[in-house]
Amino acid sequence: MGAPVAAHLKDLGHDIAGFDLADGDDLLDVAAVRRAADGCAAVVHAAAIPHDTAGTPEAIMSVNVLGTWHVLLAAESAGAGRVVHFSSAQVFGTAAGERLPDYLPLDDAHPRRATRAYGISKCLSEDLCERFTAGTGVPTVALRPVWVWDPGMYGRIAERWRADPAAEWTPFWELGAFVDVRDVAAAVERALTVPLAGHHRALLAAADIAASRPSLDSAARLAPGVPVRDPGAYGDDPWRALTDCSAAERVLGWRPRYTWAGRGGR
Repeated sequence: MGAPVAAHLKDLGHDIAGFDLADGDDLLDVAAVRRAADGCAAVVHAAAIPHDTAGTPEAIMSVNVLGTWHVLLAAESAGAGRVVHFSSAQVFGTAAGERLPDYLPLDDAHPRRATRAYGISKCLSEDLCERFTAGTGVPTVALRPVWVWDPGMYGRIAERWRADPAAEWTPFWELGAFVDVRDVAAAVERALTVPLAGHHRALLAAADIAASRPSLDSAARLAPGVPVRDPGAYGDDPWRALTDCSAAERVLGWRPRYTWAGRGGR
């Protein structure tokens, strides 16, 4: 995700100072993180062990939590005016079959119920950002993307479902939620440029669901008993997302552009 975001910011004319494990950089080396941030007007923190399957719980906590703290210290040392941190919708504990949400659509006010190392690490990282802002006054934005898709993903998902229709909801269902990486890059752009104070957390998801059945039908089948708030909103838009990104719209002025319907769905 870091590469598409960096490319988008470069296209907008920003100078980018990268920090990447692929280049031998290490988030756990606080001095190296500070050197990389020196002279930066803002910091975008996308580095992490990205999933529970990508590392041991010990490594995930070390890199994702302590690494975030190192980034925040480096931002303060550099005099950066803003930090944009990549959190995750996994803070809610509703991804990869962990549990069903308390209600739909899932929104930023939903309790954070993560019980696995990756989701917990993102909860702790969000809290570090909030406390950092309280202590320094530097605004922080914790972006919470759902499943991030590159442009080729629409076709791959559609082909997978044609080959095995049950793959849409097994081994688990993700509320039909996804977000295009180009929309994620646009959210970072907004998070860096809009007038902002304080600490903010914002879900990022497409405006519709990736699914073969409309939203309320899918929810009734796959999340029975989970209440749907304002079900009437799905009357005019039956494929409306089961995630609510109104915080991103309110705080950042962000709206997703890319949809399942428009890019390879129904």
